[in-house]
Amino acid sequence: MKKKLIFLAIAFPFIVKSQKKNDSLNIALQKVTKDTKFGLALSGGGAKGFAHIGILKMIDSLGIKVDYITGTSMGGILGGLYAMGYNADQLKHTVYKMDWNRILSNKIPYSKVNISEKDEYDKYILEFPVVKGIPTLPSSYIEGQYMGEVLNTLTFNAKHINDFSKLRIPVQLTSSDIENGGLVMQKEGSLPLAIRSTLAIPAAFAPVYIDGKLLVDGGLDRNYPANEVREMGADFVIGGYTGFRLFTKKEIENPMKMIYQTHAIRSVEDFKHQKELSNILVDFVDPLGEITTKDFAKFRKIIRIGEIEARKHLPEFVALAEAQRKLGIKYEHTMIEEVKLPTTQFTFNEEDGTPIADAAEIEVLKRQMGLTEGKYYDAKTVNEAIDRVFGMRQYVKVYYTYTNVNDGLVMNVFVKRAKKGAFKLALHYDTEQSVGIIVNYTYRNILLNRSRFLATVDISERFKAKLAYQQFLDSGERLWLDLEAKMVHLKSNDLNFRLYDVNGDGSDSFPNHMYRNITGKIALNYNVSPNAYVSLGTEFSTERMYSLLDKVDQSKVDNYSKKLYNHSNFNTFLKFEQNNLNKRYFTTKGNHLQVSTRFYYGDRYQLYDLNTVQPLLYLILNPKDPYYYEPKNLVSFTLNENFFYPITRRLTVKANVFLGASFSAKKEGQVPYLFLNQKYNLGGSEYNYDLLSPEFNGLRQKELPMTSVAKAGLSFQYRIMKKLYLTPSFSYGKVSQELSPFNDSFDMFGYGLNLGYESLIGPISLNVSRNSQLDFSRIYFSIGFKF
Repeated sequence: MKKKLIFLAIAFPFIVKSQKKNDSLNIALQKVTKDTKFGLALSGGGAKGFAHIGILKMIDSLGIKVDYITGTSMGGILGGLYAMGYNADQLKHTVYKMDWNRILSNKIPYSKVNISEKDEYDKYILEFPVVKGIPTLPSSYIEGQYMGEVLNTLTFNAKHINDFSKLRIPVQLTSSDIENGGLVMQKEGSLPLAIRSTLAIPAAFAPVYIDGKLLVDGGLDRNYPANEVREMGADFVIGGYTGFRLFTKKEIENPMKMIYQTHAIRSVEDFKHQKELSNILVDFVDPLGEITTKDFAKFRKIIRIGEIEARKHLPEFVALAEAQRKLGIKYEHTMIEEVKLPTTQFTFNEEDGTPIADAAEIEVLKRQMGLTEGKYYDAKTVNEAIDRVFGMRQYVKVYYTYTNVNDGLVMNVFVKRAKKGAFKLALHYDTEQSVGIIVNYTYRNILLNRSRFLATVDISERFKAKLAYQQFLDSGERLWLDLEAKMVHLKSNDLNFRLYDVNGDGSDSFPNHMYRNITGKIALNYNVSPNAYVSLGTEFSTERMYSLLDKVDQSKVDNYSKKLYNHSNFNTFLKFEQNNLNKRYFTTKGNHLQVSTRFYYGDRYQLYDLNTVQPLLYLILNPKDPYYYEPKNLVSFTLNENFFYPITRRLTVKANVFLGASFSAKKEGQVPYLFLNQKYNLGGSEYNYDLLSPEFNGLRQKELPMTSVAKAGLSFQYRIMKKLYLTPSFSYGKVSQELSPFNDSFDMFGYGLNLGYESLIGPISLNVSRNSQLDFSRIYFSIGFKF
């Protein structure tokens, strides 16, 4: 008896509370008539907002009619799409198939970056805009380019509707005026832009300009807009709340949680008043527990919790559905039909809505988009047009809205310009060269519009530097001038050099052979497509090789030469390159084709007196030796094709074909002497964009210089887990010191296994490989982005 009394004492407050709630609902249902209007209010909560799908499924399954919707942040996304006609199952499927990593980043697929910008895209850990010569923090972490594309695609059927009360269900979305303060309800205009504004969490997502106001997440002023759905005309309110949980005294010892709490207090206090305006309220806060607003990767778990919690309110939803049924209130929830109107006009505007005044810039935008007035365009075509503009990297955001005018659509294009200057950083380390910090400064429009200047330095023991300037010469941004000067300073892996010691007597005194190369290039390029170009240019190259003994070895050797040789020459080239890979690293789809022919001339060569010091090196470095002849009018042809095809979601096959050959008059009984910058330097386990340095299993980078190469490779990249990849690879080649890879050649077969990881600081790779020419395995480890 005592136990029963204790139980009743504990349970009594909850029973009373539940009874009061049921009484309140019953009273509200008794007042329902045919004229009663029903509202749905969905709160913000970032990723937690996926739980609202549980409420929508309950509404759909019972056929409950909703007359008005309000939403904030994620509640605004789901509410806006539901108002269009998406049902709960469609929204759930949309969430499941979405690439949230891409949405929550500023990256676009590598294939959508213009070929003129691919060399610098996705190579740095940190990027800071430069203002008045000083690197500064960006105003927000995510501009939301891809997010805008997704929203435009999802809402494309409603693009002709500028009054949100004309949707299947009238909807209003909350926003906050970050400049002047106050709640702003989005009732008309562009539906995807209104949705974008309600989820613009300050400092995380960039704010949005609408009608001259700078708007952010409406949760700053009203996270749960029950009052607003009442003001729309709702007499009965269904609500979902996924808002804030206040931290305990112990938890707010964490300074980040303290900052979070200062914002949450106001919202929680407001919710106390808003929930009194709700007749059926599903409060997800406690069931979601430790799940946070940024846990988008947990969408499956969040949706499952949302469905479970909504079902706990099944009696309330059933009672409402029954009340509507008795009154003959029915609603069939169907998708709004697209009206295929032509685009009769284009406008081009700054992000704040100010029309672009520069006629030349407008012409460039028009040509990049490739759309004409008077035609209907589907979502895919329009998004591809916007991607072409964004892929030029002149703007950090490009988006569009539609205005319905006289049975046609006006497409309004908005751009947010990138800061002229950008300061970028990356780290790298590998077991073959050294650790270093890559520092880059990029400045756009330094001399003329539509230009890019960059200076990059690799601060490391193996110093590297590059200066480059690009200038587009036509309004269509197809023809461009490319100037570049580059210096690399590396430890040579040349197998020929490593086979010979200083004394030539088989002792253990091996010098480090250092290689320095300086190139200068001028080229005229033409973009055949956004992912392909033809280049005609001339390049000057000077290379130097020298030996370097450490202090211990210097004490053992009486005489050795630091200087080995200097060489310089010119080449004029014609090159075609196509690159539509979807990712720079760990590619899963696309191809990269390079075809080049070069004519070499103007050789100048200085071989230092090694005959008495390092005679074996002298033999292989001396082009005047009777064993060699120097080809005249040397022309090379190179083809490199890398093709990636996804077999499954986890498994991608990569096929590689490489052919490098040269043409010149031959001399019987002698071998052609080609200099290092004319040879194909085989080796390395990492995918290499350098046409003269094909990778090959079992060799270090550029370890085997050969006059000609024919090679085929096959690898299978398997994604073990989210960002972890295992890749076995196989390669076969015929290599020769003759001009053709099929004359006096020898065969090579290699195989390897690579474990790779996509980290925040760049790709991490651990590779073990072997080939038929060496009787030992190579182990290679690298971290970070390459120069």
